[in-house]
Amino acid sequence: MKSIALLPSILFLADPAASLSASSGFFKLDRFTATCPTDESCIRQFDFNLMDADGNGIWANIGTWAAVYRSNNNKPSLFARDEFFSAMSEATTPNYNDNSANQSSPDQVDSSKISTPMALEKPVAVARLIPSPDFEHKWILDCMRCALKKEDLDETCDGGSEYVEALSVCVDSLLLHHLKENTKTGTVFEGSIRTKATLHSSKILEERGFTPVQKLSTDMATHISHYDDCLKNYALRTASTNLSPEARDRALQIVSLLGKLDEELERKAKENDSADGNSDEDDDYDPWANISMQI
Repeated sequence: MKSIALLPSILFLADPAASLSASSGFFKLDRFTATCPTDESCIRQFDFNLMDADGNGIWANIGTWAAVYRSNNNKPSLFARDEFFSAMSEATTPNYNDNSANQSSPDQVDSSKISTPMALEKPVAVARLIPSPDFEHKWILDCMRCALKKEDLDETCDGGSEYVEALSVCVDSLLLHHLKENTKTGTVFEGSIRTKATLHSSKILEERGFTPVQKLSTDMATHISHYDDCLKNYALRTASTNLSPEARDRALQIVSLLGKLDEELERKAKENDSADGNSDEDDDYDPWANISMQI
């Protein structure tokens, strides 16, 4: 185990007040819970278009998906609010996958689509991790989507809002599952996970040790994993006073699994990337090449 993994314990011993403050985080309730890997039905409930496999959507059977739900610790009003926004979205968004052959009569109602505020089964956020089609031994973290409002800020949430916290649970769950599956196969973590982030999700990644790319490549990745930074940042998260027990447990497990990786292999991978000038990035790639200019 690397020395950085002991950072939370060192902080607790050095400052009893900090230890007491951090321990109070264990009494926070878990707002969200994750299933990872999750099955096709969960992703279909979040957005049917993610299951479209005819070329107009995303193949959901490729890679690993994570789905995040509200836990039972939330107030009933929050379930009711989410249900209301979901109903409004479904009512105003056309479903291009419908066809007359699959339409049910008014008397035939799919019970799986019936939900109540206290029994809401629809995920509030999803994300996936897939093998990169462009680079060997790389993975892509993408499809980070959340149904919650970006504008609803809450300083008690991990990241400052429910939107960020829900996506954070997705990212942590996928990384944890990935490390569990690959730590025994000699997989190198340094630079192996490439992500496609937005303005809001980029903050989540950077707080976890992912660094922005210097230039876009063929896969349009925006951030790349770095072993030392991820190990350090997740170790610091275990000492945070603003984490729920489940979030802290995920951070501790990620630190433990990163600590089991071969540090020498990680160092060599970092040196190779530096020597090659990030060879995965294509100097000749133009992201606007396929866009025709019309006057």
